[in-house]
Amino acid sequence: MPYLEPAAVLRRFSAFALEEVRPAVPEDERFVRGQVGSMASTLRFLAGELDAGEASVERQADAFREALDGAEAILDAHDGTAPGVRDAVEDARAALDADGTTRERETALLESCEGLLATVDDELDGEAARAVRRPLYGFLDARLDAQLAMLGRRSGPDE
Repeated sequence: MPYLEPAAVLRRFSAFALEEVRPAVPEDERFVRGQVGSMASTLRFLAGELDAGEASVERQADAFREALDGAEAILDAHDGTAPGVRDAVEDARAALDADGTTRERETALLESCEGLLATVDDELDGEAARAVRRPLYGFLDARLDAQLAMLGRRSGPDE
């Protein structure tokens, strides 16, 4: 069975309601016609929300990729240290390619970051731990910004 993108399905239902259903409702049924229009508008809104969620997860994945690159570069500068952290970075990279729903992908990214941070805490101390954590905090900041944007809020110094 072919996969149908949920947002596209909602847009098609919305178009069907406006182009086929609404014109079929008699003119004297203004309330029903209005309800069909309202339903179509809601379906378009939901499609936009689904698209925004997918875009948000893509931005988070990009930020996580950059964070992993940064953490790896720091580990390379401390050659031969923290083999468990290096393994955790590689495991976290696998989360970038995870399949699944938007929610599942987002959860995989967050869980991978949490696991990596826990491994850093277990294996590294002091400045080395802080240095490896720093790029990962960039991912968490990007995640927070994405969540705030989904809520219609902005983050920043004046917020």
